[in-house]
Amino acid sequence: MAGALLGAVGGILVARFVGPEVNGQFRLFTIPLMYLTFLHLGTFDGLWRQIPYYVGKERPEHVDKIASASGAWNVYVTVVVASGFLLCALWGLVHGDLVATVGWFSQVLVCVSIYYGGYLGATYRTLDHFVALARIQMVQAIAAFCLVATVALWDFYGLCLRAAIPALLCVWLYHRSRPLRMPLVFNLGAFKEVVKIGMPLCFWGTLYTATWVAAEYSLMLYFGGVKAVGLFAVAVIMRESLSILPQAVYQVFMPRVVESFARAGGIASAARRNMQVAWVLTLLMCAIFLLTSWVLDGFVPYFIPKYSDGLTLMKVCLGAAIVQAATIPLAGLTATGRSWLVGRGVLVGMIIFPVTVYLLVPYLGGMLAVATGSLVGRLFRTMVGYRDLLTLMRRESC
Repeated sequence: MAGALLGAVGGILVARFVGPEVNGQFRLFTIPLMYLTFLHLGTFDGLWRQIPYYVGKERPEHVDKIASASGAWNVYVTVVVASGFLLCALWGLVHGDLVATVGWFSQVLVCVSIYYGGYLGATYRTLDHFVALARIQMVQAIAAFCLVATVALWDFYGLCLRAAIPALLCVWLYHRSRPLRMPLVFNLGAFKEVVKIGMPLCFWGTLYTATWVAAEYSLMLYFGGVKAVGLFAVAVIMRESLSILPQAVYQVFMPRVVESFARAGGIASAARRNMQVAWVLTLLMCAIFLLTSWVLDGFVPYFIPKYSDGLTLMKVCLGAAIVQAATIPLAGLTATGRSWLVGRGVLVGMIIFPVTVYLLVPYLGGMLAVATGSLVGRLFRTMVGYRDLLTLMRRESC
């Protein structure tokens, strides 16, 4: 929660120092990497599921084997993707475009955290490891907050530094405290096992996270240009900050559900407990949403007046935190390893999203239509997930 607070305050301070045009210009360099996230080929998702599964089966040697192969793959992907962004940066340098040079080079550094850092984060899957994970993320939040000063001094270039340096610091801390210390050796058999489980989950997970957000940014750019992207970037910061509590609860509960599934062969009992937590947390997030919306009415025009045009956009985006709280029991679907149970809701949501945008554009305008359509799509994804979860629980009880 402290890290989320620092992130929110830091993001708002950034918005005070730079206008939406500059913010949007920086965000344009981040969109390609959002679409390229899938190149980890499901190793993150596979490890998220398989590590607690084999812990439940008491097979630590197999945990090391699959983690070693996954780590080797992500090191390779890091090198390849970073090289591509480095070539883009060199192209900008050759043509005397300093903005493109710095913008693309910042993504060289960020992609290290996306792939290798993402792999390391996926290996922190026990309660003790979550404590270490939280501490590392807190250090990252402090570093990002301190680097707000660079944004005040150097605008666009400060944004690049603020994205790259905390990401590298986080990767270094992940690596130093990593719970699995075996050498990273690519083993095709172990890699296939992780990908077999993880790739289907990755497809739906990436579609719902990185690809979904990239689509939001792309639509914002289409309907409102660079300024709309900048306004939306601040709304996303507020959305992610408000969502940090339900996300943290989900991350802790998910491996417990998987371990329960491995030991008991079912998810019904764990899902019932999660539902109780989810409804309490959802009500709490509703109250926080109303309070935050009320605060924004006075705060945005006074403290970040350049972003006043995005006030309603921010409020709509905050609703995603409520939906996030309601999705906690859906960890049971991931625990089964049956990707279609996860993907069915995502597919429905991804279809509802653009259809809603299309229908609402004449009434709300492009920016609000995108934000509202995204929220409606997330809501439908959650509803379908609950239907599948309840069906699975009824079958287990028969």
